[in-house]
Amino acid sequence: MAMDARFLSRDRRLIAIAVAAVLAGAVFGLDLLPLPAAVVCSWALTLAFQLMETVLAVRIGATAPARSAARRFWWGITVTVGLFAVGTVIQLGAVLLNVDDLDPARRGELFFGLPISLGLVDLGALVLIVSLLGLPLGLPSGRERQRFWIDAASVMVAVGLFAWEITGLGEGHEVPDGQADLVHMVLAPAAFVVVAFGIVKITLGGSAPFTRSAAAFACVAAALESLNAGLGKTFLESGHASWNLGLGLLANLACVACLHVQLRHTATPARPKSARSFSLLPYLSVGVTFALLIVVLADDSLTFGGWLALGCAIVSTGLVAVRQLIAFVDNDRLLKSLNVTVWELAEAQDILTQTLDERDQLAARLSHLAYHDPLTGLANRALFLERAAEALARRDALPTIVNIDLDEFKPVNDRFGHDGGDQLLREIAGRLVSCVGGAGTVARLGGDEFAILLPHTAPEAVEVLVSLAAAAVRRPVALRGGAVVSVGASIGTAVAERPGEDLHTLMQRADLRMYAEKRAARSVPA
Repeated sequence: MAMDARFLSRDRRLIAIAVAAVLAGAVFGLDLLPLPAAVVCSWALTLAFQLMETVLAVRIGATAPARSAARRFWWGITVTVGLFAVGTVIQLGAVLLNVDDLDPARRGELFFGLPISLGLVDLGALVLIVSLLGLPLGLPSGRERQRFWIDAASVMVAVGLFAWEITGLGEGHEVPDGQADLVHMVLAPAAFVVVAFGIVKITLGGSAPFTRSAAAFACVAAALESLNAGLGKTFLESGHASWNLGLGLLANLACVACLHVQLRHTATPARPKSARSFSLLPYLSVGVTFALLIVVLADDSLTFGGWLALGCAIVSTGLVAVRQLIAFVDNDRLLKSLNVTVWELAEAQDILTQTLDERDQLAARLSHLAYHDPLTGLANRALFLERAAEALARRDALPTIVNIDLDEFKPVNDRFGHDGGDQLLREIAGRLVSCVGGAGTVARLGGDEFAILLPHTAPEAVEVLVSLAAAAVRRPVALRGGAVVSVGASIGTAVAERPGEDLHTLMQRADLRMYAEKRAARSVPA
């Protein structure tokens, strides 16, 4: 519920931004406020929006990975909007101090911007440009980079033409007399071209630090600000100076929306979607170029033949573009289908690998169960005989077999039950393993009978080991519940007389000696 509330809250913020944009467009577009009030209101709202942008940029930058290009980019954005806000504070202070003298015809700098405020805006724009251009392209292959530069060039042709037209420096437009006015008219559209290239670079490249939705709002903000700078004098001369103020507010609202959308994506990243293998931007740029061409030629009184030729060029270009787009859509659909198939194959491979691992684990477990005693974990009779046969087949040593039978085990089993007997057997097994170590194999042949295989042990070492094993068996064993029991051991040892000796014969000799020791122990008076 908390997560849903946050989503709803952010959606409400976007709705509030949209409502504010509609109100700003209505109030300033219809000249509903007196000009002095409109100037004060616009600069105050601009400052509020820029402060919001600064906070949002800081929050987004804090979520980016440390020392990454994305984090450097968002800190650059933070610096940019911070410089804009400082310039706006200075501008708002000057406006409030001269609130009774805000006629743009006489005090244009209070209306359009003080030199120091414009300087801070220019510095912020420079930081923004550096941040955009400093992002890596993110395209690994040469073919992808080649396609990017072709698409980017197509888009920038339309962007450059658009910027040229709104500067008012094209054919048929009056060039401003003052150098400051000329710089003011040219600087913002030029910055718009560079920023547009940065956005195109990020959108078409593979390292975008923001979503397509956020990029769309950023493009709207850049376009509105460029229109605001290029058409400000025109609005002033036409008697609609507040239109300039309204465009500035709309540009800042678009920036706020951009950062809100990006923050929502950063806080709750959506499941990644497969990107299209083509971009619509080059085709949109072609359409914009033709639209601007029609606007420019409309004043030149073209003949019917000229308009017919232009119309045919537009139609033929549009048909070619539509045909290419259809092919691109089909290819994109096939690529996505192929990606799904590859993903399904990869998933099937993972399942198969997991199944094979489980099979191997099961086989290893079954093998262990087949060759080991389930109670003590020692080798069972089958594994003991297999290793003994392998030792007898070797020519470099004569193996030794030690058979151990526990004495007085049955009374323990009868008194304390099978659980007590099992505890005793496990304890004895652990002691025998500690005595033998890595010198041989300890096995439980069945019941209370154990055996030790010593493949490469010298006779004197065998005697020491047998003594240690007998002493280890005789040590008292503490059972659960506090009872302490003791058992003895009858031990028979047989050393192979020659390589390749019959295993059955060797085992029989060890058994005979073990039983002889057991009988001798019984004949000794207690």
